[in-house]
Amino acid sequence: MVKRTQGLPINTIILAIIAIIVLVFLVLVFTGGIGKFVSSTSQVGPSSNQTTGAQCSQYAAAIQQQMGTSTDPSSQLQMLANSQYVSTGCSVNFQYSFTLYNGSEVLCGLGSNECLYLSNQQNNQGCTPPNAIPGCKLK
Repeated sequence: MVKRTQGLPINTIILAIIAIIVLVFLVLVFTGGIGKFVSSTSQVGPSSNQTTGAQCSQYAAAIQQQMGTSTDPSSQLQMLANSQYVSTGCSVNFQYSFTLYNGSEVLCGLGSNECLYLSNQQNNQGCTPPNAIPGCKLK
């Protein structure tokens, strides 16, 4: 005598799992839990893109404030060349205007074709700090 046990078909098990997932999703939607999930994941994403705009703006404001402590325009330009604003590439892509002590303006964010050399001679090493500021020109 062979006894056969009755089992659930695999289709029934799969449908039950899908139904449970849908119910959990509906509960999250109606209780506001999905909004908390979306807001917490949106906080993770933009921080990597923050360098583009907000971070460059912070770097520019910080170096402008630091440059304000000097009365020598060549020292101010050297501060700018050694700043995070320049080292992170913001000076090439992010437009900002710096005012020097003598009233001159340094326009930055003009692209990779522009270069502000800090010495009178343009060297063969290209437009690289600390001897030059890429993406900027003196107005």
